[in-house]
Amino acid sequence: MKHDDPDLLLFEPSIVGHRLAWLKFITEDFLDSGYSIVLATDLRKAAKDAFQETLSHLLTDVALISVFDENGGWRGGSKISSIVECCKISRAKQIFLNELDEIASNVLRCAALGIYPPSPLKGRLSGVYFRPRFLTDPLWPPGNIIKASGFRRLVQKKWFQHIYLLDEYLTSSPEIKNNGYFHFIPDPWSGDYSCSSSDARISIDIPQDKFVFLHYGIGDRRKGLHLVVAAMEKMASDSNFFLLCAGQLGNDHAVLEAIKHLEMRGMARLINRYVSDDEERLVFRASDVVILPYIHHYGSSGVLSRAAAAEKMVITSDEGLLAKRVREHDLGFLFPTNNIQELKRCMIEASLLGNERHAHYRTNAKTYAKTCSRKAFRNALISPWGVNEKQP
Repeated sequence: MKHDDPDLLLFEPSIVGHRLAWLKFITEDFLDSGYSIVLATDLRKAAKDAFQETLSHLLTDVALISVFDENGGWRGGSKISSIVECCKISRAKQIFLNELDEIASNVLRCAALGIYPPSPLKGRLSGVYFRPRFLTDPLWPPGNIIKASGFRRLVQKKWFQHIYLLDEYLTSSPEIKNNGYFHFIPDPWSGDYSCSSSDARISIDIPQDKFVFLHYGIGDRRKGLHLVVAAMEKMASDSNFFLLCAGQLGNDHAVLEAIKHLEMRGMARLINRYVSDDEERLVFRASDVVILPYIHHYGSSGVLSRAAAAEKMVITSDEGLLAKRVREHDLGFLFPTNNIQELKRCMIEASLLGNERHAHYRTNAKTYAKTCSRKAFRNALISPWGVNEKQP
């Protein structure tokens, strides 16, 4: 479908974590929908190599601009100025921030004091807002009151085009639903998850006769890997439990040492590095249960979407958006945050489920996966722009 809408500047200065995958999806979907794209990103060598590897199939269809100047500083001297400068150079008429959080906190605080962003950005800003904490709790902490005030000012003065939120419950609330700026967008998964669990285990050297728990992602304490490791340490060595940890864990020596001891007991496997897309699908398919033991986690998680795509049940901390989703869609078990004993109990209970209950969770996961597929993501991203008036 070809559009007459103005070209887009996609601004993404960082490519860590989920950002590169999201940038790929968003770029693909806007290109396929007929938009011409300029990407403003980090083109310094270290970042550029990873960027080009993931988006190589798109680079002939987009123009590139560095968000940094020749001295390695922000164009124009600041992040917000870099957006303005990149927009001016590209002559793009609309701006999409892959992660609106990049500027939101400072922009909202300043707007509350009557200090607005540079005027060339007015009415042209869109993007994905991953952590809009002031929307979920506008009164606490006090900083949220300031941000909520700033946001109201910006809305009244029509600074935004489209803001995408990852919280379906938040976007369905009357206050948000009636605000034309907000749209729900799912946390997507992509690729082929049809590999059998047996073949996946062979590919990544995981025992066939073990009940495998997967912890996927970085090793920040807030991700709760230490809780899973502690629960595993309490399991008997002759149990059939096995922990698969995949992702760059960093330098938490205590956790790394504990995992090493579990490996010596034949109860764990650690893949402590960047995991490719193909490997990612293998680790999910190789598992029996995916654990998301996050501590006071705000917002969504792509791990839940990937677990659903792999048709795996989950064990999740009982708080926030993830708990709501797991409870509503019946995707697995919940345990009180930080409670190692209850986590252990859930792990044991999951391993004792009969075939009928496992089939129940597989069916629910498969159904939920459809709501966060690439198709669902694309529809959510593009549909608001179909009714967008052409800008001058």
